[in-house]
Amino acid sequence: MERGKQNEGETDKGEGNNSLVSSYVLRKDIFNLLDFIERLKNGRDQIVLDMYQIEKLKLELTFMSTFLQLSCSNLDGFNAKMSRKAQQVDDLVQSVFYESGDNLLVKYDKDHVVPRVLENIKSCISSPLHSKSSATMTEEQLVELLESLLVNLCDLPKHCAELKTQYEIIQNVCDNIRDFLRLEVNGCIEHETIEYVLPRFQLMAERVGHFCFVLLTDQLGVPQLNFKLADLLVKIIPVELEVMHICSTNLTTSKSTQVFFKKLLGASPYILREYLIHLQAHMVAVLTASTSARNIHVVIEFLLIILTDMPKDFIHHEKLFDLLTRVGALTREVSFLVCNLEKKSRGEVNASETNCCSLHLPESIELLKEDLKMFS
Repeated sequence: MERGKQNEGETDKGEGNNSLVSSYVLRKDIFNLLDFIERLKNGRDQIVLDMYQIEKLKLELTFMSTFLQLSCSNLDGFNAKMSRKAQQVDDLVQSVFYESGDNLLVKYDKDHVVPRVLENIKSCISSPLHSKSSATMTEEQLVELLESLLVNLCDLPKHCAELKTQYEIIQNVCDNIRDFLRLEVNGCIEHETIEYVLPRFQLMAERVGHFCFVLLTDQLGVPQLNFKLADLLVKIIPVELEVMHICSTNLTTSKSTQVFFKKLLGASPYILREYLIHLQAHMVAVLTASTSARNIHVVIEFLLIILTDMPKDFIHHEKLFDLLTRVGALTREVSFLVCNLEKKSRGEVNASETNCCSLHLPESIELLKEDLKMFS
């Protein structure tokens, strides 16, 4: 993955790069418009503003900024939904800036800026370049995308409050991946250490983005939403497991990385427990009974007992992170084996390799039991 952000306004040959530059410039314009709206809200001028309309406009602009970064053309009705959103933004701009009679845009020398932003939004949506697969993102672009997604994720509980716990897990995963990428951007982690997992970070962000887009534009029933949430969690949490693995095996002992790793481990029981529950249900749904599957179920049950029933005050605090690291490592191994079993069922991997690996799981349980005796 290419490192570093492209220079602002730089235009290389090739349609893909032109699309990236256009998207970046448009997001910058939207950000500047949001900043202008915020300054209007907090300004000292005696301006009468419809605060409900202002907040709604900010929400819609944030939505546009987020999802214009993604290639969502494979989603049903993406262009039509984005066009409707663009029209809503246009209507809100008319309501906020033109119907008050104060000529706010002229007063603040923004009368040429806002129409250009609206036109560029519509142009970007209709562009054939936007419908192509998204190009490889730089680490900085991924950080920006994850930050945008986190803003939109905050609005998800409004659509189904009873699933707030699952929404918070998605937020937590996105937050952790963003902070991990920031460590690399700031030079705390060597690029070569994480290079192999960067494509998975982008795929994870795109999956979360697609989920948010569907939820924020469609009317989904609770059963359908539950299914989509479970499927998303099973797909994105293994990326966090990979981050835990990198942190426990390859990171330097800088203060920044240590602080991040402790934060990551502190949230891990909550995330790992939810992941294992959904992974077990996923296995029942897609895999046939086998010795390997039974071994994996046994390990999952054991890990769930540790994560659910083990009171933290039974373990010396300084040893808790060591235990969580080992639980995370075993969960990662289980995740890998389930993935291989699915591939085996489709004839994509050697069956004997998967069977051999799963036979070692009982040994892993015994080793973890010994660790628990030492930690208690």
